[in-house]
This record gives sequence, structure tokens and C-alpha cells, in this order.
Amino acid sequence: MTISVTQTLHTRVFYLSSHGIAGDYWFHWIGKALNSHPEIMIHTGESVRQKYFHERSRKERPDLLQFTRYLADVGRAYGAVGDVHCYRAYQLEQLWPEFGDEVRFVNLVRHPYCWLHFYVTWRTGNLGMPAGVSGPLDHEWNVTQHEWFAQLGLPHYQKEEVEVWTSYQGMAILNRMVSDLHHGVINHCMEDLVKNPRLFNDMVDFLTHGEIQFDAPLLERAYAMAYKPYRADEKKRITPEEEFARWPQWKKKAFDIILSDQAKSMFEQYGYRL
Repeated sequence: MTISVTQTLHTRVFYLSSHGIAGDYWFHWIGKALNSHPEIMIHTGESVRQKYFHERSRKERPDLLQFTRYLADVGRAYGAVGDVHCYRAYQLEQLWPEFGDEVRFVNLVRHPYCWLHFYVTWRTGNLGMPAGVSGPLDHEWNVTQHEWFAQLGLPHYQKEEVEVWTSYQGMAILNRMVSDLHHGVINHCMEDLVKNPRLFNDMVDFLTHGEIQFDAPLLERAYAMAYKPYRADEKKRITPEEEFARWPQWKKKAFDIILSDQAKSMFEQYGYRL
């Protein structure tokens, strides 16, 4: 029997889903921006726990329904509590039968060239692990679709060629993003949110059931962080045009081969030029 929402949730709970942060400063920014409101508590880092506590594999996440109740409990002093980037949209769909409209979520998307840049760079940088610790990268190698890439006729590669096989695998993940097109899922492009404070506030309004808004000073504070990377040595902006121009021919060819027509159409529907 389903327990009523009023008996289990002590505050508004919401989620922002995505297909991984991978060091993309705009995905980090959205959490920081939301957290700058005194009535919003942002929870993040479930994907980092395995790095230190080894409680589960890198891919596993806590039971979503229990995790939702946990968030409501730890965030009870706030008007709303949200988790960012821990789950994928297709996983969050299981909230609907249990909580209906009470727990809302929005899925965040990024231009595929930019998303792939951060995906690959994060892995060529050993996923933020200390030198000599290769477990997470070994895991990435083990889950990469090597046989499929060979069937596609892509050039053979060695494990040491991290940029090559992570580029291929990242492109395969771009295909999976078609699952975000479920009719009940709201998708927002990060590029739109970064340049449109009104859209950001509309999203907050939706996620918190109209109970929380950012006033002008809070919005200004949040958006002052939008182009400030958390690493001093990173560029402040990765543009898709500049990124694609840097790609070697093998990468451009692989993108055309691996990316499905459905995925290409989806990204074009978002307004991205490929």
C-alpha cells in the first residue's frame, strides 16, 4: 500500500537530472545558483561517495523512493530540497506512481559537442582520482562497447588511447539521451538557462510548486557565478563551434557513424546545430 505523501515528506523535494557532470562548470553552476537561495538546500555528490566509502559501485545509486524520503527529512528546515545530477530522467520516472506530481524534476541537456568535451576531458584526466589510482578508469574501459565499435568499422585502439575510446563511448551515451524525450519529462538546455534568468525562475517556480522565487538581487548573485569556472585554469566558455573545429577527422567521422539519426534529430529539436 502506498503511504500518502503528506505522511512521508516534510518539505518540497525536487530533482535535476542529467547524463553526468564530468567537470562541466555550467552543471556545477546550476546547483550553486539554486543553493544561493536561503530557502533551498541542494544535495549533490552521490556519485562521489564511492570514491571514498566504497559502499557500492560507481554506477549504483540509492533506492530512489527511500532517497526521496531521506531528502525530505534532512531538508526539513528549508522550503525545498533538491538533488542535482545523481539520477537520470528515465530513473526518476519511477517517482510518478509513488508521489504523483508532489515530487517534480527537470532534465538538463547540453550541446553534444560541449557535453562530449567534458566527458572525454574528465576521463583523460583520470576522473579526478589521485595519481596511481586507476580503478574508475578501469571500470570505464570495462563498460565501453568495444565490440560494437569494431562492428561499425571504427579504427582499433589501445587502452592507453583514452581520448579515442572515451570519445566513442561518450557518443554512444549521447544516443541514450533519446530516453529523455518521454512525454512527461521537461527538458531544459543549459545554454538557455544560463542566458535567461526568467527561464531559471520559471523552473524554480515549477520545481517548488510556486512556493519559492528568486528576487532581483538573488538572481543577480546567482548569475554572477555563471561564467566563473571552479577551476582557475579552465576556459570560461566552451563553444560548440570552436570545439568541433578542434576535432581531428577521426573524431568527426566517428560522430557521424555512431550517433543515430534519432539522436541527431533530437539535438536539432533542442535548437543545437550539428
